[in-house]
Amino acid sequence: MPFKKGEISNPKGGPKKYDIPSDWSKKYSMAKAQAKYRREEWAFDEHSWYKLWLDSGVTEYMGKHIQCYCMTRNDKIEAWGPHNCIIIPRRKHFKKMAYVGFHNFPNADWRPQDGVKKNVKESK
Repeated sequence: MPFKKGEISNPKGGPKKYDIPSDWSKKYSMAKAQAKYRREEWAFDEHSWYKLWLDSGVTEYMGKHIQCYCMTRNDKIEAWGPHNCIIIPRRKHFKKMAYVGFHNFPNADWRPQDGVKKNVKESK
């Protein structure tokens, strides 16, 4: 079977590792591996991680470019988890890091209002 661009397959034919869409499964495993590489604690499971991205409303803009969005921790000491993470524009992240690094501003933790969240209307 030839390789087709954009098609994700399991060459060993085994079951899926995570119970989320396959393109998000790869993103989840890469984020988890990056946290493990940096020796940071990881408190997400695949469903809570995926739900945080879905609730943000910017799932199609997840990426590493300046106009994209990224996940960051409110408190750098605590684990990566739904209680400690928010989705922010990368431009805002770079702006904060520039002020802290170049202009010697004190480094403050992210606040929940810094994150993005789509407007969800509650029905009664």
